[in-house]
Amino acid sequence: MAQAIEKSKTRETATTRHPLEPLTGDEIKAAAAIVRKARADQSLRFAAITLREPEKEAVYAYRPGAYVERAAAIVALDQDTGATWVGAVSLTTGELTAWTEVTEGQASLGREDFFAAISAVKQDPRWQEAIRKRGISDFDKVQVDPWIPGNFGLEVERGHRLTRCVSYLREEPTDQGYPRPIEGVLAFVDPITQEVVEVHDYGVLPIPPEKGNLDPDSNAPLRTDLKPVSITQPEGPSFTVDGNEVRWQKWSFRVSQHPTEGLVLHTVGYEDGGKVRPILYRAALSEMVVPYGTISPMHFWKNAFDAGEVGLGKCVNSLELGCDCVGEIFYFDCDFADGEGEPDHRPNAICMHEEDYGVLWKHFDFYSGKSEVRRSRRLV
Repeated sequence: MAQAIEKSKTRETATTRHPLEPLTGDEIKAAAAIVRKARADQSLRFAAITLREPEKEAVYAYRPGAYVERAAAIVALDQDTGATWVGAVSLTTGELTAWTEVTEGQASLGREDFFAAISAVKQDPRWQEAIRKRGISDFDKVQVDPWIPGNFGLEVERGHRLTRCVSYLREEPTDQGYPRPIEGVLAFVDPITQEVVEVHDYGVLPIPPEKGNLDPDSNAPLRTDLKPVSITQPEGPSFTVDGNEVRWQKWSFRVSQHPTEGLVLHTVGYEDGGKVRPILYRAALSEMVVPYGTISPMHFWKNAFDAGEVGLGKCVNSLELGCDCVGEIFYFDCDFADGEGEPDHRPNAICMHEEDYGVLWKHFDFYSGKSEVRRSRRLV
C-alpha cells in the first residue's frame, strides 16, 4: 500500500511540473532507494543523481497539466570493485530501467574519495618521513589535496581508482594553503582500498615564507578613498520567476544547476510578434580544462577537467547578498545527491539580478541641439 501511495504522489507531481524542473530532494531520495533495491548485490555510492531530461520534442509539446514521466539519470560507484555504473530510473513506475557498467573512464572524484585519500596519506609512514625532512612534525598543519591523475600508461595506474596527492602548509587553520606548497612530495592513493600505492620524494625545496592570506586583517590597511555604491530598484526588478522559468523583457528561459556542468539554461526564447521564437534549446559548459603546462614531476600531469573530473556544480557555494551579489537579487537553490543518495541542499546557489550597463546608444542632432539616449540593461 505504501508503495502505491508513493507512486500516486509521484504521478501527481509529474502531471503538475514542467518536464525540465530539476529533481526535488524527495525525488533524489526516491531514485536512490529504487537503485539500491534493484541492485542490492552491489555496494554503491552515488556520484550523481540528476533529472533525465525528456526528448526536445516532448518538452516543446508539453502543456500545463499534461502527463510527463519523471525520470532520473544515475552515476554510481561500486565500492567493492571500483567500477562505475550508469543507469536510469523511472520515478513514475518506481523501476530501474537501465544499468550499464562504464568500461572507459570513471565516476568523478567525490567527497568520500577526497577524505579517504587525505586520511590514508597522513597515516602513511613514507609520507610522514618526507614531510619531517622539510621541518614539519605537526601533520595537522599540512593540507593534502587529492587530484585526478590523468592516464599516462604508467604501471601504478593499472587496476586503481587513483588520486595523486599534493601538500601545502597551513600554520593556522584559517591560513590559505596554496601560497605555501610543499614541493617534492607526491603520494599516489587508491581511495577505494584506502591504500597509499606509492610516495615519491623529488627532493627538498624551500617552502615560501609568506602566508598570502586574503582576509582584511592580513591585508591592512585597506583603501578608504572609495565611497559606497548603493543599487536600488524601488519598484523591484523587471523579471518574473515561476518555478525555474524566468521571463525578462521579451526573453524567457529555464534555469537549473547540474552537478557536472554547473549552470544550465534551457529553452531560451524571444517573443516576436506575439510568438516565442526558440533561440537556444540547451546551454551549458561542456568542460573547463586547465593544463598546468610544466615539465616538473609535481605538475606535468595536472590537466584539471573541472567539470568531468570534479563537477562544476558540486563545487558551488552559497552566495551572499552584498558580497557575491549586489542589488535586487533573486536566488535559486539547488539539490544534489550526496554519496548515500541523500539530498545535498545548496541555498542561494545561483543569483540573478539586473544591471544598468551604461549607454546603449546616443544620437545628437546638430540642427535642433537635442539628444536621444537609451541606456543598456542586462540580466546577470
